[in-house]
Amino acid sequence: MPVSTKLVREQIAKFLARKDPEVLCLRGKWGVGKTFAWSRGLELAHQAKTIKLQRYSYVSLFGVNSLDELKFAIFENVTTLSNGVVKADVNTLDDFVNSKIGSWRKLTKLAQAVPIVRSVIGGDATSLVSFMTIRDQIICIDDLERKGQKLDISDVLGLISYLREQRNCKVVLILNDEKLDGDAKKTFGNNLEKVVDISLVYRPPAVEAVKIAISETDDISRFIAEKCVALGITNIRVIRRIVRSVRDIEPMLNEFDPEVFRMVVASIALFCWSHDQPEEAPPLEFLENRTRDKFGLRKRAEIPPAEAAWNALLDSYAYTWTDELDVELIGGIRAGYFDPDEIKKRAGLLNEKILATRADGSFESAWRRYHDSFGNDEPQVLDELRASFMKNVKYITPTNLSGTVSLFKELGRPEDAKEMLEFYMSERNEPRDFFDLEDHPFGAHVEDLDVRSAFKQKFEHLEEQRDIPAMLRSSDWSQDTIAALSVLPVADYYKAFKSTSGSDLRKILSNVFQFDRVVNASESMREIASRARQALKLVGEESAINKRRVSRYGVKFDDADGMDDVVPE
Repeated sequence: MPVSTKLVREQIAKFLARKDPEVLCLRGKWGVGKTFAWSRGLELAHQAKTIKLQRYSYVSLFGVNSLDELKFAIFENVTTLSNGVVKADVNTLDDFVNSKIGSWRKLTKLAQAVPIVRSVIGGDATSLVSFMTIRDQIICIDDLERKGQKLDISDVLGLISYLREQRNCKVVLILNDEKLDGDAKKTFGNNLEKVVDISLVYRPPAVEAVKIAISETDDISRFIAEKCVALGITNIRVIRRIVRSVRDIEPMLNEFDPEVFRMVVASIALFCWSHDQPEEAPPLEFLENRTRDKFGLRKRAEIPPAEAAWNALLDSYAYTWTDELDVELIGGIRAGYFDPDEIKKRAGLLNEKILATRADGSFESAWRRYHDSFGNDEPQVLDELRASFMKNVKYITPTNLSGTVSLFKELGRPEDAKEMLEFYMSERNEPRDFFDLEDHPFGAHVEDLDVRSAFKQKFEHLEEQRDIPAMLRSSDWSQDTIAALSVLPVADYYKAFKSTSGSDLRKILSNVFQFDRVVNASESMREIASRARQALKLVGEESAINKRRVSRYGVKFDDADGMDDVVPE
């Protein structure tokens, strides 16, 4: 079963605390930290002094082409855990040989005098003697999927079984079984239960992978971590490449608005993931094509499920389209370096757009006119505030709502105050706890009595039942959640889609279609995507514009109504 880092370490601790010979298999994708989890578990067990066996060998099968090579590698990598968890070298091998020198002569004589022993174990006398010293210890065999072509997987599994049964060893086998192919995959599957006592599939959530990959706690590191988690990146090497790329480009953007750097970080995280893991992420070619249809106006007769899933993910990530700076960033990711002149040139254009948009009138900007002037311009200030309020209502906090409503009352425009409050309450379709001012961190700052009353009424009105939109946009989907959503009526999906908008809607769509990217998705997972598309079809049948909107998520209609046409670019 899939387990988190915590559960893996618990299993490793129990495994090491038992003296009985056993085989533990840890499977998972490349780069998710399987070897790190094992090594860390070994270190923690050593610190707790709970390890029963005191010798340890770590061997990677990468490029190993024979059983003799593997046997000798186990021998030459023996370390003594009484000295701590250390990497094997000439000194650790020398210490081990010296500790066995008394029996070495006997083993050599036996190997030369009893040919049958050599035929059972295999190899020359040196290999035989070396391997015969291996017993009563812990052995980690890593990278099974990267073994040399001449090494048969059945021989490796046979040796592991021999070490457990005849040498009283505890063996840990680490691999990415998804990368086994042909006969190797079949052999591994057929023998897994026969050889392995404990089998764990390691699929840590992105937040745990990020903690392993990023140890720094500065603002930039935290922002990178946030973006990696948002994309669900679990490959530690990819996350570290993102960090290096961001650090490389940071000096090139110091002269621009901080928002430029934040947008670049978000793009780099996406592009590195796409470049390094195209089988999991939207391919770079797919992202480059978003330059040609930045607002999604081109009609498509049919969108493959995988592409629809990427659209939902990118919408949730707030990646709308690929601009000129993004194209330059993609080129830098591919080349391995960024051109400072080109980056600064394109970042300058983005900087101008950000400043122009900001100056065009956010809610904060509207309030600045109120605070930063003593002019006799009350009607103009209030009109501007009201217009900005209506435009930005989904981003206004309860505290700012209270202050704005109070201001309009005090300045003789109570009808406007009432209209703005009613508009706010109708537009903010938040979870029930959003309206609980008693439990809100800044609830005490909401002083206007009408605002407090409106929040209290909505809080009490909302039913104390499962919040379907909240379930759909949650980042933590347990097996219970998946099971519940797989039988949720299509009508409830429809209500959730219609009652949600903005980033919340993007998150929901990303979640319900995430399983289209999973190769071995369960029936329940596929049912969620199916019901979601049925609900989106209902949405699309309401209007021509909605039919266009939902078609990008792979929703099909019997009558395309011109969907095959292409909007001129």
